[in-house]
Amino acid sequence: MQEKELKILNYLKDQTSCVTASNIANDLGFSIRSVKTYISNINTNYPNLILSSREGYLIQDKERLANILNNFTNNDIPQSSKSRQAYILKLLLLQQQTKDLDELADELCISPVTLMNEISKIKAELKNFDLVFKTKNNCAHIDGLEKNKKKMISHLIYNEIKENFISLDLLQTYFQNLNLKVIKEVVIDRLLVNHYFINDFSLTNFILHLAITMQRSLENLSTPEALDSSNNVHITEPVSKLLREICDDLKKYFPVHFTNNEFYNLALILMTSIVNENSTKLEYSQLNEIIGSRICNLMELIQNKVKEALYINLDNPDFVIRFSLHLCNMLVRLESNINLRNPQLLSIKNTYPYIYDVSVFIANIITEETGYAISEDEIAYIALHIGVLIEEQKALRNKVKVIVLCPRYYSTHLKLVKKIHAIFENDIILSGVITTPDELKNFSDYDLVISTIHVNICLTVPMIVISNYFDNKDISIIANEIEKIKIARLRTILEKKLKFIFKRELFFYNPGFSNKEDAINYLSNALNKFGYVDSSFREKIYERERISPSAYLNIAIPHPLEMSAFSTAIAVSIHPTPINWNQNKVNVVFMLAINEEDRILFRDIFDFVTEIISNKKYFQTLLKTKTYEDFINLLITSV
Repeated sequence: MQEKELKILNYLKDQTSCVTASNIANDLGFSIRSVKTYISNINTNYPNLILSSREGYLIQDKERLANILNNFTNNDIPQSSKSRQAYILKLLLLQQQTKDLDELADELCISPVTLMNEISKIKAELKNFDLVFKTKNNCAHIDGLEKNKKKMISHLIYNEIKENFISLDLLQTYFQNLNLKVIKEVVIDRLLVNHYFINDFSLTNFILHLAITMQRSLENLSTPEALDSSNNVHITEPVSKLLREICDDLKKYFPVHFTNNEFYNLALILMTSIVNENSTKLEYSQLNEIIGSRICNLMELIQNKVKEALYINLDNPDFVIRFSLHLCNMLVRLESNINLRNPQLLSIKNTYPYIYDVSVFIANIITEETGYAISEDEIAYIALHIGVLIEEQKALRNKVKVIVLCPRYYSTHLKLVKKIHAIFENDIILSGVITTPDELKNFSDYDLVISTIHVNICLTVPMIVISNYFDNKDISIIANEIEKIKIARLRTILEKKLKFIFKRELFFYNPGFSNKEDAINYLSNALNKFGYVDSSFREKIYERERISPSAYLNIAIPHPLEMSAFSTAIAVSIHPTPINWNQNKVNVVFMLAINEEDRILFRDIFDFVTEIISNKKYFQTLLKTKTYEDFINLLITSV
């Protein structure tokens, strides 16, 4: 089975309804014709696995699919170029120091020429880790520092299983001589005894590094090295004690030895991943003495800049404590060149683009203050912290203000209000409870009246009538009306804003861009030509892109970190055939140029763009809108 056929199966595995060939092609970066060919090949080898209809493709027998994928994954002989390269690297880094090239070619069932082609690619990859692939007497080995070899192994394993990174069973397949469940139990037990907390991703990351170190020790692959003199981060005594206890416990189960360098590096990873349980119970006033003035000052700077530039309030005390502790650990990781992987990176980036973009803004503040570049993995961890706070604020802003009209009869009206609030507390703000229609004149700010009686009065807002019994029918009536109000509210806002921010002269259908650079250069030049931005705008776009590419699935939303446009506008380019944007295939580009006075619009624009594009039906229609008028009409009617 080809690698691309496997990608289609893994894609369909997660689908619960039919998906068209067009959607599969857009999401995976294939052509529609290729998708149909791959699916035909799959069904030839596995009859009726993928069901086909007018609505698209669907796999109903997920158990059969799982067996096929598992059997293929467990195939001992790598089938693709990438999997062969990974096999060779893992063999030399985890199992044995040297390998005869002729034997290696036989194991992989490839010719010596093909093997040399794979080795050529491996050499280029190893350069990124300051490692060298060497051969002597027709035997291959990898030369370099021990810490770099371990980084390479970690990188390999993570890239192969990142979507299931916290699965210990998958990790276990790389370490046949170790029982990872025992290692996990030892680590968790010692953390509990010493009153430390660690999140699941950090725990798996630490277990992976422990396992790599132990595996190389068991296979006598470790190279003794003197303690690196460049290590200037002090390991605290509580962390040293904790790690010593973990290592001593592990030696009871496995014949392993930890060098001073290995102990130090493991301690660094541990120190930057754990939080003392007492720290999470801190009072806000105690924060400075625990984390120091440096982190407190950085936290204050982030709060001020985010509030000034993006109108987001990060002053919540619980958030400040949690995020300050995270900053403290993150800075030690940056100083020690420790990369903490985040398997949720793509999920966070593609599902919550606005939250991720705010996190990029925060990451840039940290970089400007500390000089350290922040990886996309670390940006995603920032997003995990601020996401809850921002979504709470968003939910509050989007709530519908409701007045309940229910004549008093014993405590009936109070019970009704309690039920309504319990079911719709995430969607409504209860502005008032009244017992007669006359009381409505005392209120001026409300979006909906829910009444148990029919009232012959004229209102500027909707009124719905429900029964005193408040059954499922009543719940459905209220839910539908709330949704209508939210849609009408958004449509009203958008109709006012769309023609203001989308300009006829900045709309481009199928302009013939080849890649990301073409798009950025052309659209930024257009914004400059029509007087919306100055000549430095393009370089500011590239500055933001260098931190993290602005592509989210098959759209891109490039924009500068600062809102310095002369006037607000969005340049749009639509590409029926997707263009390359780093690792993504992009069909639509929205280049944002926001004036400082309009920065309050930034979130609305971001949310609007991503919400529209997430609707696959409208997205396919959007790809066919060749004129500015059709584009605007589609955006308005799609809400």
